[in-house]
Amino acid sequence: MKYVKKFFPMLVADLTTWVTLYYLWNKGYKRCIPLASLCCLGVSYLYCCLRSRDKISSNYAVVITGCGSGLGYSLALHCQELGATVIAGVLQMSSPGSKRLLREGIFVYPLDITLAASVENFTDFVRTVLTERNSKLRCLINNAAVMVFGEFEWQTYEQLRKQMEVNLLGTMRITKELMPLIRAHFGRIIVVSSHCNTEPIPGVAAYSGTKAAVSAWATAIRVELKKYGVKVVCFVPGSFVGESNILARQSQYFKKMERAMSTEAKTFYGDYFARYSQYFSSMARCGNLDKLEDSGIFETFEGALLDKYPSAVYTNEPWRYTVYHTMFKITPTCLRDRLVERFVQAPPWTKQDVAKSSTQQ
Repeated sequence: MKYVKKFFPMLVADLTTWVTLYYLWNKGYKRCIPLASLCCLGVSYLYCCLRSRDKISSNYAVVITGCGSGLGYSLALHCQELGATVIAGVLQMSSPGSKRLLREGIFVYPLDITLAASVENFTDFVRTVLTERNSKLRCLINNAAVMVFGEFEWQTYEQLRKQMEVNLLGTMRITKELMPLIRAHFGRIIVVSSHCNTEPIPGVAAYSGTKAAVSAWATAIRVELKKYGVKVVCFVPGSFVGESNILARQSQYFKKMERAMSTEAKTFYGDYFARYSQYFSSMARCGNLDKLEDSGIFETFEGALLDKYPSAVYTNEPWRYTVYHTMFKITPTCLRDRLVERFVQAPPWTKQDVAKSSTQQ
């Protein structure tokens, strides 16, 4: 099934060509058949070349940030299964995910991409591993990210700053520090983006902004680095909130928001904030160390990692996401906003909330 999905467009093109050849034969245009056949073979050959993939082995190293849990943890395990030497950056060496990766034989080192000293130490560690194992740096996967749910007015300056520093500035910092190694080994840079990049949604306005910014940055450096033999790819893994720990601290975030709220804001939002925080806090999962179950994530990721002629963006999304995102683009603003609210399914701002806020003001 994996190969059927990969080569399905070529199969459709070939089938269409053979139907055309049969039609030409029956109509008596026999001189056109050799030309059509050559076109078919040429298109098939070109497609195979464009879809060809590099092989990976232990001589190639893959560096991944944010591997303590969730997507980074799963990608680290998957890259090791592919045969690569994996160097994983984790925020805390004492975390269960870090210990599990160490037991699996993965190189693990502490990394806080918001701190210059931590990034420099991590880069030295990467350089040491590459030298000792005589390996080439195949790819840097910028995965580390912070996501805070909550309406923009609620989020504290610290929470807004943290998302900006990790998701954007931290990604730039680690990439800049490793750039000499990436250039020397003609490596690849994969930036983990999000659907929020192109379709920002309420509740994660700051997070959406950082993902849009980092995607724009990746687009620009893709052209800058192309002449040096370095490829830059954006990877959109889709939604896996229910399988990761990305919302593990959401309950703490809401408590900080509530403490930082002004008296006027607490009065205005009232029960709405309580319902909202309870809803998203209930979605949090803690201590989950299972590898992500969505096989589509890893199939799409392999393309981003191994394709000889990579696309600019690799996206994994279910059909429901495809339908919604298409509707977001083609519908009028008023309808689009209603679709977004339906997509997010957050607790609604009710007429009772409006009445209470009006009375208290």
